[in-house]
Amino acid sequence: MAPHTIPIFEAEVVLKCQNNLGEGVVWDSRTSLLHWIDIFTSQLHSYDPSNGYHSIDKYPSQCLTYISPRMSESGFVGTTEGALVILPEATTPSETSTHPRITNKTFEKTVSEPLKKELIIDGTIRFNDGGIDPKGRIYYGSMGQDEKAAFYPGELWKYDLDGSVTRVLSEVGVSNGLGFSPDGKYMYYIDSRKDQIDIFDYSLNSGIPTNRRIFASSPPGIDEEHPTEGVYDGLCLDGIGNVWAARWRNGRVIGINPKGEIIAMIKIPKSKGATIPCFGGPNLETMYITTASSYLGGPGDKDTYPNSGDLFSIDFGPDSPIRKVLGEHWKGAERHRAAV
Repeated sequence: MAPHTIPIFEAEVVLKCQNNLGEGVVWDSRTSLLHWIDIFTSQLHSYDPSNGYHSIDKYPSQCLTYISPRMSESGFVGTTEGALVILPEATTPSETSTHPRITNKTFEKTVSEPLKKELIIDGTIRFNDGGIDPKGRIYYGSMGQDEKAAFYPGELWKYDLDGSVTRVLSEVGVSNGLGFSPDGKYMYYIDSRKDQIDIFDYSLNSGIPTNRRIFASSPPGIDEEHPTEGVYDGLCLDGIGNVWAARWRNGRVIGINPKGEIIAMIKIPKSKGATIPCFGGPNLETMYITTASSYLGGPGDKDTYPNSGDLFSIDFGPDSPIRKVLGEHWKGAERHRAAV
């Protein structure tokens, strides 16, 4: 019996891609394609939901940790272990296999390398997640690779509209989910060494976040057999300002309204490593969710969590169960594009 009355829904596997560390999922309405990355294989995956076709692009870096479509150009901005880079347009999906042919590609340009190179080389830090504000400013954050270390060596950086690079935050554990309210007045941020979601007041004119405070703390468990574990990971926002945050090592996505109240939970069956959601599809009425392999998203093994590393989805359409909770005026939202 659930220790709460929060409605619970269930996502389903849409592609058995078996990623090592699936992350950075984003919908591109210009091409009607879904894209995400597998961090430690440095791969960019693309998926066409209209026909089930899937493609993979491989890049020459230790890892590929974040991507976002560009505002005026094709391709993506993204982060490797130590740089903000430009990626070309993705290979058009053309195969239905869950293991399609891999296309080798190279980065078009390095935009910024603000991290200390010696800390990248010795494995102390790497870039992780990022986000784009409504005007196209790029936020990209790093993390300490030893997540049990007492010190937090990560940082949050900003690539501004004029090309300037600014460190926004220091002493970050694991820089993760980042997004903005529909009106651009608030920035949401997750440092996954802390089990909370923070909120900042945000100025679209200056691009400066201020007045950091806690927006949401650890959620209740699903039921007595599935208690709260893990931490918040990646997030997205819908079109009415609800925050949807994945629970790393807890196999679910938590929906939270602008008041900080939990409005829904989405279970990710047979996978503990939910990493990040996004809205996509023709009317932005499908939530897609990436996951990590069982040994990363554990504790647990492949037999217990066979869907670890797969791509999930859940319908938010007008007749869906979750839409009946959210109301007829609910709408999805696409992530912002980078102005670079």
